[in-house]
Parts: sequence; C-alpha cells; structure tokens
Amino acid sequence: MSKSFTARPTIEVDPQNPPKLYPPQAVVVKGVRADGLFYKVDIGRICYLERDEDSGRSSGGKHHSFGLVSTDSLSSERVHWLRNYLDCAFRKGWRDETLRGRLHYIRYFFQFCDFNEGVKPTTLSELVNEYKRYHIVLDQRTRMSGASALGAAALNGRLNSARSFIQWGLQLSSNEILEYIPKHRYRKLKIEPDDRAINLKDGQDYLRACAVYFSQFSDAILDNKYPVRVTPPNSIDKDLYWHSPRGTTLKSLPNCFDVNGNPLPKKEIENIISRNFKSKSISQGKKGFYDRTLIFNRNEWKAGKLNFQKVYAYNLSVFCFFQVYLGFTAANVQTSLDLKISDIDLSAIGSSSFAKKHKFRAGRSVEFLAPSKLKKELLKYLKLREWVESLGLSGNVGDYLFVKIGEDRSLKRLERGSGTWLIRESPLFKGIAMISSRDVRQLSGEYFIRKSQGKISLVAKKLNNSIATTAKSYTSIDLESQAVEMNGFHEAMSSKVRMFNRETEEPISVNFASECRTERIAAGSCSNIDGNAPLKREGFNAEAPDPACGTFESCLFCAHFAIHPDFEDIHKILSLREALRITSLIRNDPEHYEAVVQPALFRIEEIVAFVSEKDECSEEVLRKVEEEIEMGKYNVHWSRQIQALSARYNELSIEH
Repeated sequence: MSKSFTARPTIEVDPQNPPKLYPPQAVVVKGVRADGLFYKVDIGRICYLERDEDSGRSSGGKHHSFGLVSTDSLSSERVHWLRNYLDCAFRKGWRDETLRGRLHYIRYFFQFCDFNEGVKPTTLSELVNEYKRYHIVLDQRTRMSGASALGAAALNGRLNSARSFIQWGLQLSSNEILEYIPKHRYRKLKIEPDDRAINLKDGQDYLRACAVYFSQFSDAILDNKYPVRVTPPNSIDKDLYWHSPRGTTLKSLPNCFDVNGNPLPKKEIENIISRNFKSKSISQGKKGFYDRTLIFNRNEWKAGKLNFQKVYAYNLSVFCFFQVYLGFTAANVQTSLDLKISDIDLSAIGSSSFAKKHKFRAGRSVEFLAPSKLKKELLKYLKLREWVESLGLSGNVGDYLFVKIGEDRSLKRLERGSGTWLIRESPLFKGIAMISSRDVRQLSGEYFIRKSQGKISLVAKKLNNSIATTAKSYTSIDLESQAVEMNGFHEAMSSKVRMFNRETEEPISVNFASECRTERIAAGSCSNIDGNAPLKREGFNAEAPDPACGTFESCLFCAHFAIHPDFEDIHKILSLREALRITSLIRNDPEHYEAVVQPALFRIEEIVAFVSEKDECSEEVLRKVEEEIEMGKYNVHWSRQIQALSARYNELSIEH
C-alpha cells in the first residue's frame, strides 16, 4: 500500500542553549563548524518509521537536507529515546563538530535499521539485534577496499555512537548496557597501512621548511615584495622565486632585479628568463612571463590588490605558522585552532603557560607552553593577522588567532585540512615528506621524550595528556625502532627492578579485600585490623620501601595492604599515582625518583594489572577511573594533595 509522505514542522535547536521543552521528532540541530560555517542535522526524522530514505549526502556540504515523512508512522518509543539521548548529549558540553559527527552516526544506524531489511526497532531487544547485525555489516566493510571500505576509526565511531544512543535513550546504567552490548574497543586492523610511516628527521625537515616559508612569504606581504624569493631546503640555487600557485616549478632569476627589487629591462634579462623554459626559441611562455609576472602581477601586488597570488601567499603563511606553532607547543590541533588573540599573554612565553583553553574531548582546561623562540614568530604572525583585518573582508571570525582567506574572498577560521591543497604537488615542498598536523604533535612529543631522556611524566605534562596516552601515542614513530627500543627498555626495567627491590621475577600479588576483614585507607584498604606492626610483603627485598602506617605510598609494599576491585579503591591508587608524578616534577631529583617514585609507580601498575586479570568487571571500572583522572577528578584525599602540589609547581615554573 502506498504511503503519503509530507513535510513536517521542524524546530532548530542550538546545542549550546537548548530549550527546556521541545518535540524531539521536530528537532533539527544547528551548530557551527570549525571553519565558521553553519551546519544542520535533521535528527528528528528517525522518529518516523516511514520516511524518505536518506541520500547519504550533505546538501552543499553544509547540512543534511530535510526529507518527507509519513506522519502516521511516528513512533512514541523513538520520540522518548531521542528526547533522553539529546538531553544527555547536550549536557556533555561537546564541541559543535563533535556533536554533529555523533548525530550523523546515529542517522546512519537508523538508516541501516529502517532501510536495509531491518525490523524498524521500537523495543530494546529489537535495537540490540539490529546493533549486532550492524556490527557484522560494518566489520565486513573494514575488510573491503575501494569507496565502500570503512576505516577502523570510523567503525569505532559508528558502533560506539549507536551503543551510546541505546544506553542513554533507554536510560540504562553502564552495567545494564554491558549485559546487552559490550563496548567496542578501538583496534587498528592489521590490513591497514601504518598511519605513522614518518620519522623524527622527516618532521624536522618539514617544520624547517614551514618556518622558512612562513618567514619569506609573510615578509613578502608585509614588505610588499613580489615575486617572492624563496630558499627550498633541498635546493642549492640561491636565486629561486615563487610567482604563482599554479606554477609547477620555481623560477631561477639571478641578477634580474636592481637594488630596490625592481625588474631590470626586458632586453637585459631575456636570456636569463629563457633558461627557465625548455624551448630555446622565443616561445609564448618566455615572451609572456616578463609582461605577465614581473610587470602586471607585480604591479597588482604592490598596489595592494588582493589578487590570487597574494591570497595564496597569505594562506600559506598562516598554514606554515600553524605547523611551526604546533611544533613549538606540541598542543592539541583543535584546541589550538580554538585559540583567540585575547587568550594569549605574550610576556609569559618561555617562562610559564602563555594561554589556557578548554579541551572539549577531555572535558577539562589545558595550558599552552612554549620556548621563548616562539615569541618572535608569533609577533610577526600577529602583524600578518592585523594586515588581513585591515583589508575589510567579510566574515565573522572575531578574535580567533588562526584565520584564512576563503575562496569567496571572505575571512574564515582555519580548519584541520586547510593546508592540504596549498602544498600538494607544490614545488616548495618537493622532496619533503608531507606530515599531518596531528603527526606534528606526535613528532614533537617524541622529540620532548628524547630530550628529557625518557621521562614520560614530564612529557605528559607538556602535552596535557595522561601518562598512558603519552606512552601509547607519543613514545615512538618508527615501528621498527619502537620494537627495538621497547624490547630493550623492558629488559632493562625488568633487570633493574629485579635487582633493586625484589627477590623474584614473577609479579607480586595483592590481597583482595573481599577475602579478609579490612578498613578503607587513602591508598586502598588495610587488613591490619588488630594494629600489628606493618610487614613487608613477601617477594620484596631490603631495598624496597619499608611500610609505615600513615605514609600511604609505602602501604603498597605492605603484607596487610588489600584492595577492593571497585571504583573507590582503584580511584585512590591512580590518584596517588598522579600525586607521585607531580611530586617528581617539583623535586626534579633523579635519585629521589629512582628510590621512591619509580618503585611506587611500578607497584601501582602491577597492582592494577593483577586486579584486571583476576576480576572480570575491573576493566570497565578501570576505564571509568582513567576517564576521571584524565579530567582531573581525583580521590578526595589526594585531590587536596594534588592541588597543593600543582600550586607549588606553578610557583616554581614562574620563578624559573
């Protein structure tokens, strides 16, 4: 039977300021992309079981077009689910683009359920069955090649977004959702190529080129010089000039300009110009180059006209400075793109944090640190920023630091992929490995680790990351080197620990609080109810710290120490781990680190690994705890200690 499809009333909802009451089936979420353009996601359509099938494409790349629906097919269950989900999602405080991605993933899930031989689910059991079927189909796409292939990151995003919708929409607890759907873990598929096939030298060469080109192109704009004299890293020619974004080569023009930078008469330099063209005859290319480039384009440039060459030169300068900025600060890409000029304290560069910003993914504030060398580059960039503002171009970019000129000659915020078309097949970057902005941060992380001689805790502070994330993502770039280095590290660590504080090569276990009478303490739990003298646990030798009641880090080595495999106790010892790391930063004493901090950190990791192995539920608990620690939410006892330690560390940083 044919169904009558019609338009439905819609309401645009701002995720940063949602209304208290709204009909979920009418919701169109409206937000702002990183480049400043608006987007719309018609998420309310999923409440209708009968509707036009989604095209799978965005209208003009800006928002999903509104389709027709059968108003008789409105599902009250889906209306309830979507209301619960949106209420929860809006409270998360996600960036607009993060929310946009999650909503599109949910659209894809219900598109699959309703149009791919699904049952059009309206119950929990139907949702779970459709999720399982969805998982199988997506997993098959990760093993395909071509346009239909799906990467591991996209698989992870789609599955976890659908799972979150089921959990929040049906108001299930974490334990309840685990009964139906395990959380999908991101695992890089072996069939995928290595994402990080670059090394530290590649990164240094790339950043060196970016620094040189930023200086030369920004100077050309500020000093009003054209064509732009450049010095590519891989060239020995000192008289190369850039003249056009469309040019596939740079032009060698020695002795073609006078002391003021003006081109010499055409007759005098015609032979020099001709060397840049394959044909030795007077071709149209040679003949037109002088008149077109050295006269017409140069006059446009010097007259202040915003021609195609100057737009490219400005955008390249912004992109190159952004790469240099990431290299100096090792800051998160998107958090850096969110920076505003008003956020920056130039006087603090090189001495302490010169800016602070909210990191939406982690849900916490982060600090920006950089050596004093960045100040000179940043001052030049701010002059370039003033220049582009003086042009009076349209575009509401406000106070944002990183701003580009769009194809429509309006100002837009710089986004992650802005530089791809600028440098692809450009003669400026010929022979230089192309490196993404994220790779720049990873390479900077590896550089800091090597400079700090492997002190990952110091680097984690620099990167505004947890120790686990730093160790996983920033300790090595080259996979072969990683295998060699990590193998050697583990052998050395095992030998050192074995010789230093223990008599056995096997992991030393810990008591479970459920197996004995205990009382809660700041580091976990204690089974010494009768008040006996603390006793070193079997397996530790005389070099291990002696347990002392009240010195909670020493409790880790006590025979009476016990732990509940629950959130409270695991939260305690991981909060203790953070306090120990900050203590190490303040003291900056290698001997104290080796004698006190390192054994305690090693013991904490050993305890956590033991609990995870023995208790099936602890992995989920551990994940939750790690998320709390990532956001700076520590156990009450250790939170006070960490606040005091952090304040002291900041004082020392300012004094330094």
